[in-house]
Amino acid sequence: MLRATLKGMASRKARLVLTSLAVVLGTMFVAAAMVLTATMEKSVSGVIADAYTGVDAVVTPETTGGFDQPANAAAQNIPAETVEAIRAVDSVERADGAVEGQVNAIGDNGKLVGTFAPTIGLNWESGEGQNDYLTMREGRGPEADDEVAVSAKFAADSGYGVGDTVTVYSYTADRTDFEIVGVYGLSGDRDSLAGETQVAFTTPAAQQMMTGGEDVYTSVYVYGDEVSTEAVADAIGSDFKVQTGEQASEEAAQGFAAVSDFMGYIFLGFGLVAVFVSIFLIINTFTIIVAQRQRELALLRAIGAGRGQVVRSVLTEAVVIGVIASILGLGLGLLLGWGLSEIVSSTMMGGLPVTLLIPATTLWALAVGIGVTVLSALVPAVKASGVPPVAAMRQAVNPPKPLRGITIAGAIVFAAGGVLMALGLTDNLGGEELTGILTGVGIAFVGVTMLTPILSRPLVALLGAVMSWSFSGRLGKLNAGRNPRRTAITASALMIAVALITGIATLVSSIKATTSEVLDLNLNSDLIVSGAQGGANIPSFSPQTLEEIRALPEVESVGDVYMDFFGTRVDGQDAMLASSEDLESALEVFGGTVAEGSVADLAPDTVVVDEGTAEDRGVALGDTVEVTFADGQTEELEITAILEGYDLTNGWWVAPEQIEHFTLPKPMQAYISVEEGADVEAVQEEVDEILADEPEVSVTNNAQFVEQQTSGLDTILAAVQILLALAMIIAVIGVVNTLVLSVLERTRELGLLRAVGMTRGQVRRMITVESVIICVFGAVLGIAVGIGLGWTVQQALEDEGLSSFALPWGLIAIYLVAAVIVGLLAAIAPAARAAKLNVLGAIAYE
Repeated sequence: MLRATLKGMASRKARLVLTSLAVVLGTMFVAAAMVLTATMEKSVSGVIADAYTGVDAVVTPETTGGFDQPANAAAQNIPAETVEAIRAVDSVERADGAVEGQVNAIGDNGKLVGTFAPTIGLNWESGEGQNDYLTMREGRGPEADDEVAVSAKFAADSGYGVGDTVTVYSYTADRTDFEIVGVYGLSGDRDSLAGETQVAFTTPAAQQMMTGGEDVYTSVYVYGDEVSTEAVADAIGSDFKVQTGEQASEEAAQGFAAVSDFMGYIFLGFGLVAVFVSIFLIINTFTIIVAQRQRELALLRAIGAGRGQVVRSVLTEAVVIGVIASILGLGLGLLLGWGLSEIVSSTMMGGLPVTLLIPATTLWALAVGIGVTVLSALVPAVKASGVPPVAAMRQAVNPPKPLRGITIAGAIVFAAGGVLMALGLTDNLGGEELTGILTGVGIAFVGVTMLTPILSRPLVALLGAVMSWSFSGRLGKLNAGRNPRRTAITASALMIAVALITGIATLVSSIKATTSEVLDLNLNSDLIVSGAQGGANIPSFSPQTLEEIRALPEVESVGDVYMDFFGTRVDGQDAMLASSEDLESALEVFGGTVAEGSVADLAPDTVVVDEGTAEDRGVALGDTVEVTFADGQTEELEITAILEGYDLTNGWWVAPEQIEHFTLPKPMQAYISVEEGADVEAVQEEVDEILADEPEVSVTNNAQFVEQQTSGLDTILAAVQILLALAMIIAVIGVVNTLVLSVLERTRELGLLRAVGMTRGQVRRMITVESVIICVFGAVLGIAVGIGLGWTVQQALEDEGLSSFALPWGLIAIYLVAAVIVGLLAAIAPAARAAKLNVLGAIAYE
């Protein structure tokens, strides 16, 4: 029986190759995700370890908790006297105070250097002393306070070199020009540690740039043969954290590992989607093969083969395909994982040296590939065992099975999912509404898949009517509807990919529509000065620029907004703080009213809060709250006003005198109202000229502002579409496989059609129409399911502010056109094979 099985597989090599390809692609992505994650973690850990080589202890401030804080937050500084106390510890031979933090630098193109990864500022003395971690490649280190040395990546990205002048500024320091006197690399001949660019100052200049000019440090590197961390901690108190170099290295590596883990999970998710899509292809392939082998299987039964032997025969084919395809996919996955690691290193981490690591968990990719293949073939195998021996004595006829059973089951599953979603949307799941809704979506999705065969009849007939203008078109339509189960399984693979893309695109469109609606309803301004968050930089501009805009004759008012959410707290809970030099104008821009109290002449010891936040916190007008600012300053502030209807400004507003305590004491946004009758476009051009030296922000109207703030969503959508292209490829393979096997199954029929006068061109058109109908059917069903998915998620998030539902009509049209193109491409090989059949040989084929 085994020999018969293997010989049968050898005679069907072409059919099985296409099936194997789906398993290869799915396994490849799963393995690549695991290799990428492990490799990047290993590479980053190695680099971080290099950074702390020779450092015996590291002293950093204890953070206040809450939102992640930037390195230059004043609350995270170490006084100079603390550094002296560390040096006085007996086991300490040397202690170097380090000043490190994020800075902004303007390149020779007038734009910021390092928008994705940050530009890090540091004092040259600490870096130079850190076991020669910084190695000079050209020039020298800074000696005067108006000199800097830059990393090799900074020099490459900025276009500057030794002798050039670069403008640098920070959250707390104005723009200052520095002469570049040196270019350095990092140990291991690297241009960058993990994609960042670096600027090294003298210690006084670094303190001026990153700590507001105070004689403080952000960390201390401690050296000594036997440094006692306990002795250091006892000498400086509990306000600081003392770690060994190894501990600091591990902690720093964890932050980078989170990024690589996130990317790995994304690739793993799409790999699993690809594996799921391949299930439909495998089921369809084995079902068709079993149907075509009905007489062969009947003969085997007639000469004594038992049901179990037939099942094992089919499953043996699945095991062989699964093992070979999974091993090949694993090998390709290792190469892909290595290649992705190199790409991530070069594009996001500044040429980080890649240390390839193949984790033991990669073997799970083999298990997934083999397991999915065998399980997918199980149902066709059981069906094959049911072929009666008497079938060998007659011409095999395989009429489609009734759809009643699967239709009823699918309707029940879909209804169950619908009920669960309805309970979640009506808040009847006891606080687990979101979980219930998402579970319901998954169950309903399975139900739709089960209902696909019954849906194929009317939809295929409707779609086919559009293409039935010719004899070939009518035959193609009939062929597409001949076997609803086969058509449904083939189309389902395409449906899944299209549904996921459409669902995400619908959600993105809804977010954009909601943002636009909120702005239209609540924003009473003509122009907005702002910037899109890009990488590590928080867009802002100088207060002087704000005054220049206010001075324009056509400008009626300017509402400026300062914000802070780095370590800021109200009564011990994380909170966003805001302020404005002209609070009344700022609030007027946002619409709404002052429900209680007054915002006029806001005093330093007062605070204003919106009604939603007040209700959540259980506070009222006249209450006193404890506000903790980013620099660690804590003050008791009295609530003097409650705001109503300020949907854009939820949070706490403090007096402008408190802005000095913000992490970023610069305006992040400005809302401009022009005089009545003024030319808005002309004012926009004037403001744009004023912002010529502000590379972080630009001036936009409301529509442009929505596009600017949601541009990141478009990037995410594009990335999703690219990654889901893998599932689309597998779906196309499924269509090709089905058509090829269908052509083999209908060899005599095609020969008879040719014999009665059908031309080769008509045969090609018939197969092409069948292919296009199947693909468009899958796309239409996927679009419908995706829209339902997007609507359900939007409804679930309506209470969170996602109030508008919108459809991505442009993308939907593109998906439909793409389905037609996919159908045309998938039909090329099967149509050519069908057209080339020898008429006499085809008629005699059995």
